Amino acid sequence: MKRLTAAWLLAAVLVAGSAPVMAHEPAAPRPAVSPLTATPYLAVVKPAPNFALNDTAGRVVRLSELRGRVVLVSFIYTRCTTACPLLTARLGVLHRRAQTLAPAARPILLSITVDPARDSAAELARYAARFDASGPGWRFLREEPVSLAPVLHAWGEWTRLAGDGELDHPARIFLVDRAGRIREIYSLAFFDERQAWLDVRALLRD
Repeated sequence: MKRLTAAWLLAAVLVAGSAPVMAHEPAAPRPAVSPLTATPYLAVVKPAPNFALNDTAGRVVRLSELRGRVVLVSFIYTRCTTACPLLTARLGVLHRRAQTLAPAARPILLSITVDPARDSAAELARYAARFDASGPGWRFLREEPVSLAPVLHAWGEWTRLAGDGELDHPARIFLVDRAGRIREIYSLAFFDERQAWLDVRALLRD
């Protein structure tokens, strides 16, 4: 597969409305004028389930140890050709924008594979490199299937083998506040990284 360039990723994001996100959730095209909310109301959904997963360098990442930071948790897999590249590209836009904040205020992005049997640490590292996802602010995580299964269940994630060999799974992003509580759950069909940026800023003001 050819390396995805920044221009290709931008084009993919702009045409997201014409590509299927998953078997049962078609991507919605962005409106010409997005109804962005500078002062969003972000209710507490529930406590974010804790986990301890390895990153691509073999270091353990515990969600509980990220208290005090805003965190965005997403679920992807490297062989995905529809939802996951779009989701990761949009998160990449937010991640780059976050570099304008002071280091301690930058949100942490955690992307967890739902296909650990095929996504080795090396595969995840190559996937991260395609999106220029580097540095401590964005970690790609995995664990062996038997250990990952309880984490996926706790977060309401599931997978189903599609007819084309891809995995059908919920394409969602969870916004976790500095107290470890889920404050928003975005589906890719309606995920706008510009609003997510405003939501992050609102949590930083809490």
